[in-house]
Amino acid sequence: MTLAREWDAGEYEQLSAPQTRWGGEVLERLDARGDEVAIDAGCGTGRVTEMLLAKLPEGSVLAVDGSRAMVEVARKRFAGEPRVRVERQDLLSLEVEEPVDLIFSTATFHWIADHDRLFANLARALKPNGRLVAQCGGEGNIAHATRATNETMKEERFRDYFVGWQDDKYYADAGTTARRLEAAGFEEVETWLHGEVAAFDSVDELARFLAAVVLGGHMERLPEQEQGPFAEAVAEKVVAVDGRPALDYVRLNIVARRSA
Repeated sequence: MTLAREWDAGEYEQLSAPQTRWGGEVLERLDARGDEVAIDAGCGTGRVTEMLLAKLPEGSVLAVDGSRAMVEVARKRFAGEPRVRVERQDLLSLEVEEPVDLIFSTATFHWIADHDRLFANLARALKPNGRLVAQCGGEGNIAHATRATNETMKEERFRDYFVGWQDDKYYADAGTTARRLEAAGFEEVETWLHGEVAAFDSVDELARFLAAVVLGGHMERLPEQEQGPFAEAVAEKVVAVDGRPALDYVRLNIVARRSA
């Protein structure tokens, strides 16, 4: 199977406050009984998985991620917790022993290009009437940073490293997502976009966040001595847009029920 690129899980653990905050907001939509068997699809280091588990005092969670480093950190976090199992799996080939009641996901689906296959796999992992509650980057997400990144890649200092570059992120729109979910066997589908601003204290903090969370695929292409300068150049261009170190996030929200 083809798994996701690797992450610096330690950096992500320190810098993922925006993702953790959004995860908490999405959890408010669960309306859980508390005894569900759930999947956290793209668990990262497990910060939001902890919050999910608190919503399921009599339930359990299968936490999956494609990154070996993320899985290692999450396993340490839940060592000795019998209600959580952490596995390294690709969501495009997700396998479960038994269908589950609930799939929860935040900040993950935009790293997967094939949403038709993704939603079909998630539907197969759910019991009839099982629920999908998710959020990811949506159409127009971090537009200023994307433009700044594309400009920086074209600079003479960096351009040779990005010959043949294909972006590793896909930001879908709400209407297309709804149609894909329905085709995959979901009903009572709700999808919508909303904006979120993630502000940082300085250009340096923004550059560090970009390098760890947004530009991982770019960092893999660059020699170590060029990674910092590349992230800093992107951050400076972002700040030049409106004078502040911030990212203009657009979140794609998904609530759906697998057909009975």
